[in-house]
Amino acid sequence: MTLLLLSLALAAPADDVHTCLDLYDLDCARAAATHLGSSAADLEAKAELEFHLGHFALARDGMVTAAKGLAADIEVANQVELYQKTVAATADFESRSRGDVTVQFRPGMDEVLLDEAFETLQAAHDRIGPVLGGAPPGGVRMELYPTAQRFIDASSLPGAAVRTTGVIALSKWTRLLVSSPRALGRGYEWKDTIAHEYIHYIVAWRTKDRAPVWLQEGIARSHESLWRQDEPAALTPEQESLLADALADDKLVPLAKMHPSMAFLSSAEEASLAFAQVSTMIVYLRKSSGPEAVSKVLDLVRGGRDALQAVADVGAGGDPDAFMEGWKRYLGTLSLVSKKLASKQVVLDGGGDEFADDPVLGDRADLARAVRLGDILMDHARADAALVEYQKAALGSDTPSPLLTARTAEALLKLGRRDEARSILNDSVHDYPEDATTRVALGALLLAEGNRQGAFAQYRAAIDINPFDAPTQAILGDLYAARGDTAMAERHHHYARLLQSAEPATR
Repeated sequence: MTLLLLSLALAAPADDVHTCLDLYDLDCARAAATHLGSSAADLEAKAELEFHLGHFALARDGMVTAAKGLAADIEVANQVELYQKTVAATADFESRSRGDVTVQFRPGMDEVLLDEAFETLQAAHDRIGPVLGGAPPGGVRMELYPTAQRFIDASSLPGAAVRTTGVIALSKWTRLLVSSPRALGRGYEWKDTIAHEYIHYIVAWRTKDRAPVWLQEGIARSHESLWRQDEPAALTPEQESLLADALADDKLVPLAKMHPSMAFLSSAEEASLAFAQVSTMIVYLRKSSGPEAVSKVLDLVRGGRDALQAVADVGAGGDPDAFMEGWKRYLGTLSLVSKKLASKQVVLDGGGDEFADDPVLGDRADLARAVRLGDILMDHARADAALVEYQKAALGSDTPSPLLTARTAEALLKLGRRDEARSILNDSVHDYPEDATTRVALGALLLAEGNRQGAFAQYRAAIDINPFDAPTQAILGDLYAARGDTAMAERHHHYARLLQSAEPATR
């Protein structure tokens, strides 16, 4: 930071602040801001710094004042609008800090996220930061938005892009903007997403924000699980299938199409394929050249090297074509399984009916009607007749539905066909690992059989996806108690009580 400030000594103070912020160096920006005066340009720079620090009302007021002294400028007008939207989106937020981590959130239901948000970020700092060559100084700030609409308002992403791809988290302005799991239907793997966005922050800082989107996303997606395990993140079955088909049909997503954000791709399916591509590229780099290869690439990109050339310099003797061919050969060793699976529907903030976010039923009203009839029959204790309707619905699609699987398993259990229920639930959990409903159903079955270890794994995974189910939180608390972990038992029992009394956010 000292060398940077010396190099900027002859520049205007406002330019110093902007340069430091462009380099994701908040300590440098704070130091530079001590030299700001009261000119419109200086007020604008100070407002931008306050925005990066999460002081949104101060940032808005400062930018409005600065705008009065500046010539008509569309960029300043856009900043005023963004700052105003952010103030509105965070108006009822509170702030909590632990160590170098600060989280802003809406009190109420989202309080169940706080403990594990802090723990995830700290683990990401400790475990992932060193692998990437070090984390930015000055800690990290994150906002947890209770609804997708608030995230859209504060993120500057177009709502249409978010609704198309389901991208509901962002690393920008030296902060992490993350949507609550309840913003997306039945939840999502929000803790890995937090780590993912923090990795973006590290990469932007390490490279002076010179890394293109494909490299950022490849590193973030492959490394997002390292806060909790030693191995890079595995592909989901859907990603395996998409990647296998794209390779066979020569329809990979071009790296250039991923710019300026995965949120601007044409569909959630294309975004999932793109993530699979770039993630496996970085995993291949790690496997062929060692985990330290990623940090070496970041050093080269920071120095101005083209990203693909930097990857090739580290992983293929400087030949980009050789690296890409080596990556494709590596994919051939993975035995990618091409199984027809449907992409999860993007349903934000509780839109649609109970079937809307199911990857199959969300698009098939005819099958949903059959499932509803089955549900009515189940309510009248006619599990045999309900099973017939559920099976009709299953035969109507060539891709499995996780929600329909859960319903079918419930009917099978009522009829005493436990082995069949367990089998279809196991298959569904494998195919759609981010579906909490089938995990809870499988956990309940295993618990009834006395398999506490298996039940714990499913309930724990379900809560990691959808933490807002009070009964599941209570059961997980009981399972922790049975394992002798009284602290975690009390944590999840507390969450269950909190969820029973908390008011949900409607906007």
